[in-house]
Amino acid sequence: MAKKNLKDPIYGYIKIDETIMYDVVDTPTFQRLRNIVQTSYAPLYSAAVHNRFIHSLGVYHLGKIAYKAVCKSIKQQTELKSLRNLDRYGEIFLLACLLHDVGHAPFSHTGENYFLNLQEEEEKRYSDLHNMLIEEVKDSQFKSDVKNKNERFESAKPHEIMSAIVALKKFPDLFHNPKERSFFARCITGYCYSDLNRNQDIWNCLIRLLNADVIDVDKLDYLIRDAYITGFDTVQIDYARLLGAICLWKDDADDSWKLVFHKSALSVIQNVVFAHDAERHWIQNHPVVQYEGYILKHAIGQVNCYFSKAEHGLFSYETLTEEGNQLDEHTHISLLADDDLVYLMKNVCADETTKEYFNRQKRRHPVWKSEAEYRSLFYRRVGENSDVMNYIEKEINDLSQYILNITGKDTIDDSTIDACKREISKAEDELKSSGKKNKKEVTNHLKMVKGHLMVLQCMKDITEKSGVDFDLLILNADQFNSGFMKEEFAQLPILFPNRSHVDMFGKIVNTMSAEKTEKDKFFYLFYRRKEDKDLKGMIDAESLATELANLANNKSG
Repeated sequence: MAKKNLKDPIYGYIKIDETIMYDVVDTPTFQRLRNIVQTSYAPLYSAAVHNRFIHSLGVYHLGKIAYKAVCKSIKQQTELKSLRNLDRYGEIFLLACLLHDVGHAPFSHTGENYFLNLQEEEEKRYSDLHNMLIEEVKDSQFKSDVKNKNERFESAKPHEIMSAIVALKKFPDLFHNPKERSFFARCITGYCYSDLNRNQDIWNCLIRLLNADVIDVDKLDYLIRDAYITGFDTVQIDYARLLGAICLWKDDADDSWKLVFHKSALSVIQNVVFAHDAERHWIQNHPVVQYEGYILKHAIGQVNCYFSKAEHGLFSYETLTEEGNQLDEHTHISLLADDDLVYLMKNVCADETTKEYFNRQKRRHPVWKSEAEYRSLFYRRVGENSDVMNYIEKEINDLSQYILNITGKDTIDDSTIDACKREISKAEDELKSSGKKNKKEVTNHLKMVKGHLMVLQCMKDITEKSGVDFDLLILNADQFNSGFMKEEFAQLPILFPNRSHVDMFGKIVNTMSAEKTEKDKFFYLFYRRKEDKDLKGMIDAESLATELANLANNKSG
């Protein structure tokens, strides 16, 4: 079959069958991905403007290498030589690699949760998407495997479910029957078969090539591509060696086939975790990236709310298609992409926070610029007293949630202090008139709000002494924990063919062990500098940390 050669800066030429190129890649549905940014790293690395289009082609390329290794392994297994439909399911697997992001929301992952029904209780938010997917697959076993996956930690990511829906709806001729549609949807969502026979055992191995907990071709491409495009070179990932080391191994304990890595890939596996750690620690958790995410989340929320009365909404299957969706009398959106949201952010929902997306002069600045600096500031002051640090982190986390509830905004200023004072006055009045039933509840609430007010007043005092406006933003973040401590990584099976057995990675490589940090959360605090260039006010981070630590020490003591 004739091939089209597409030049990629990382892999060289990516070869795609001409029929797939014409029937899939050249369609508006797939071309939309040219206008969906791959990451949110551009504020930190200006060259990081690659898109989901080239990423999807890269995953397809890596998928071919991985599938070739699996086929080689199958041919070496006597029991698997009679495996039926391998070539056909291999074709579907590669289609899933190519189309795995075809339903992706604009701006990386910032807006994808709007695909969910956020008005429902959390355990039901995925049900509408799952029902749409089940309807397209039309397979009873798939329905059985998916119907109970409405919990957030059990479900696929919203964009994965939507990608499977979009692909099945827009490219129905690619599949011959419900079994093929089921396998395709499972590859993208990671929903493995539960009732296993030999064939489905192997199909689960293919599913994990695209959607696994630790290493798959999707994660592999974004690690390699993100490092290349940002210039943030950490370690080199020898993807050819890694994927060439994939093989199938029969576990006699439960008579099942498992996807394992040959021992020759050990060093590359370490490098994959190194690269993922570095990207997550130093880029994803960087305050500039965090603040950009905050602005976009706010802006997208505003735009989505503006069109909330539309029949299908801004984030829907309909807006992702060429036919599009009429949102109101004046607005029709088709092939929803980053540019559509940028237009709406500029011309329809341009509030002050949204305007910061276009004007970096207006943006707030972080008091500290990394988790390491945060630790240096606070842990140096609290020493071994974990109670003090627990109080600070819990208080800040609770405070940020509380002010959003009582003020409807997530920033801190004088109006926030006034709102807390009103809450205290209200609680004190209730306490005077309350019966025994709710007296304890009101007392606890009053204590909490007074604690919040003390922290707010502390922050205001420091900003005034530092010569900056009392106009702050708290962004809570997850403290970094290395991928080396993940149980899924420790359980990665490594094959030693000479001894015909598999060992878990965590048992045989102890030099790369990592311990979980005592704390799970930390926070960034952002402030505005004076617009007057002669007044270069900056918050005194040392004084702020000292005052918060003293406050926490008194409260926890």
